[in-house]
Amino acid sequence: MNKKSKFWLLIIGTIMFTFIFWKQSIGINSFIFTLFIVVSMNLVFPESRKSVYALIIYAGSVVSSLSIVYHASNLSIFVWIMSLFFMQPIVQYPQLKTLFFASFSGLVEYITSFTLLRENIEKTGKASKSSKKIFKILRLIAIPIVAVFVFYWIYKAAVPEFDKITDTFFGKIDKWLYNIFKNISFEIVFMIIWGFMTIGWFLYKKVQNNLIAEESKYTDLIERKRGKESFNFSITKGLKPLLKYENLIALILIIAVNVLLLIVNYLDITTIWFGFKYYEGFDLKQFVHSGTYLLIFSILLSMAIMLFFFRSNLNFYSKNKHLKIASYFWIAQNTILLISVIIRNLHYIEHFALAYLRIGLFFFLLMVIVGLITLTIKIKDKKSLFYLLKVNSWALYIGFVVFAVFDWDTIIAKYNLNHYPEAFVEASYMLTLDEKIYPLIDKNSQILQQDDSLNTYEYFYDPYDVVFNSQVNEFVEKYKEKTWLSWNYKDNVAYKYFIE
Repeated sequence: MNKKSKFWLLIIGTIMFTFIFWKQSIGINSFIFTLFIVVSMNLVFPESRKSVYALIIYAGSVVSSLSIVYHASNLSIFVWIMSLFFMQPIVQYPQLKTLFFASFSGLVEYITSFTLLRENIEKTGKASKSSKKIFKILRLIAIPIVAVFVFYWIYKAAVPEFDKITDTFFGKIDKWLYNIFKNISFEIVFMIIWGFMTIGWFLYKKVQNNLIAEESKYTDLIERKRGKESFNFSITKGLKPLLKYENLIALILIIAVNVLLLIVNYLDITTIWFGFKYYEGFDLKQFVHSGTYLLIFSILLSMAIMLFFFRSNLNFYSKNKHLKIASYFWIAQNTILLISVIIRNLHYIEHFALAYLRIGLFFFLLMVIVGLITLTIKIKDKKSLFYLLKVNSWALYIGFVVFAVFDWDTIIAKYNLNHYPEAFVEASYMLTLDEKIYPLIDKNSQILQQDDSLNTYEYFYDPYDVVFNSQVNEFVEKYKEKTWLSWNYKDNVAYKYFIE
């Protein structure tokens, strides 16, 4: 694509960005913006169509924007913004393979995107000598202006008399500036500049040779370090153990912990998997919270220990067969332990209903399962830490996209209301969920008669039915002010329910 066409894409994109997001909530405008960015980047960077990672990011961005159009949850909005953030570096630099390095590239370029204005004018051949001088002057005065601003606020906070004098002085200036610029909206000017910088960030590529070169140093496979010891652990001063001693230490440690974990798993299977009984006075919260956190920590610690021992030359030691077998058994036992954590969480949900943190725990455990699988592959095929970082970061991103598709507020509300009062459901928690679930609460209004003393999540000064009616009225009034650009399906259904 030639420079002038790219320039016109920048102008059209800036106008579109300002129009669809100015004083709007996130809704169908996210899908419109995503389509524009995906199509534009395909035109500007056609080589991205051959990149698997770019195609994943394209798909994730579109799917998350459609999730917003459907239910506009906070999670879907977060994943959409995250997808757009990763799209810029992954599409512009097909050499990048990890989201870790891509995040650095995207962040640096966004922070420095103000230079795009000067670069764009110069590249399109429309820059005059005076405009170039203006940009140079602006760059020169930017640093002292920022420095003076910082020191001004320091002195203002530290010296009361200085604070009074400057307030009086700037108060008069404020009135003068208001009379001059009262018909100009600084907010819309800021919105236009923000849109210009954002669109330019997507379309204009800066050279990131250092970052690309840094990532290219790492490979998926471990390289054997000839003539070097595996690590400098010393039993006595000046003594460096050979690989066989490292292998022996690792084997003893992993066998010993395997024995301990075998006992723990046996107890969990017999008491939690099949013999669990909940009785009055049983502290299920402590059982799940404290126990779960410690078990998760033990799993992560186990993974860290195995990564330590299989980080280098021990992978190539000819007599590490028994160590590998013990490690596979340890991974299998940690998988069983992870299932025990899942069952603990299910017991908790059965008696205390659904909540975002309980769903988040399932998501986290799913990612840990992926981590255990990739750890097995690492040990078996002598994969590197770089491989683990690459694969698990992409698995995490895809997991976020998939989870964002579901309308968790509605799922939580339906489950809790269907299991009330058998499961303990807090009205105060239900009133903090998204407005889209208000019709469900209205149809099950008996939960609003719950006594305040039963709730621990959030305290309201008014009765729950009063709070609910107030929030419904606020939702309806705010929805009336929205335009089609802020539309999403679930909020529209809730709005129609209440006005009808």
